[in-house]
Amino acid sequence: LLLSLKIALIATIVATVLGSFMAIALVRYRFVGGGLVNFLLVLPLTTPEIVLGASLVTLFFGPPLIGGSVRLGETTILLAHIMFCLSFVVMTVKARLRGFNWTLEDAAMDLGAPPARAFRKVTLPLILPGVIAAGMLSFALSIDDYIVTRFVSGNDTMTFPLRIANASRTSTPPEIYVLSDAILFVSVGLLIVGALLRRLRFGPASK
Repeated sequence: LLLSLKIALIATIVATVLGSFMAIALVRYRFVGGGLVNFLLVLPLTTPEIVLGASLVTLFFGPPLIGGSVRLGETTILLAHIMFCLSFVVMTVKARLRGFNWTLEDAAMDLGAPPARAFRKVTLPLILPGVIAAGMLSFALSIDDYIVTRFVSGNDTMTFPLRIANASRTSTPPEIYVLSDAILFVSVGLLIVGALLRRLRFGPASK
C-alpha cells in the first residue's frame, strides 16, 4: 500500500504540473504540431489498457530509442502511470480553460506585473479548481490501476492492486479488507470535509 501511495503521489504531482502547462499551451497558443499533440494525448484515453501495457513492455525491453532494456520495477510503473495520467490532466484542465478570458492576464501585465506573477496571481487561481480535480483524478487512477501495472511491474515489485489480485486466487487475507476499508473511509472523509468547507465558504445552496 505504501508503494502504491508513493507511486500515485509522485505520478500525480508530475502529471498535474506538466499536464496543466500543456493544456494552457494548447488552448492559448496556435503552433505547428498542435493537432498532433492533441491526437497523441487522446490515444491513451481511447486505447485499451491491455494494449497500453503490452506497448510499454515492448518500449522498455530494448528499443533502439533507449539503446537497451530497462529493468521492470518501480521506475517503469511510475513512468507508465505518468504517461496515462498526463492525458487525463490535460483534458480536464483544457475543459476548465474553455472560454477563459485571457485579457485578464494581459491586463495584469499592462499594469506592470511580470508574466510569472500575472500567471500566479490571476490565471492560476481561476483555473485551480480544474487543476485540483485533475490531480485527484490522476491519484485515483494511479492507485487503482492493475492492468498496465501488471505488465510493467516485473517480478519483484508489488503494488496494492497486484497484491489483492494475487491473494484472491487462494484466500484473501484480512489485512486486505482493513486497508480497503481505510481507503474507503479516507475518501469519504475527504468528500465530507470538502463539502463542509464549500458550505462554510459559499453558504447553503439557494433553492
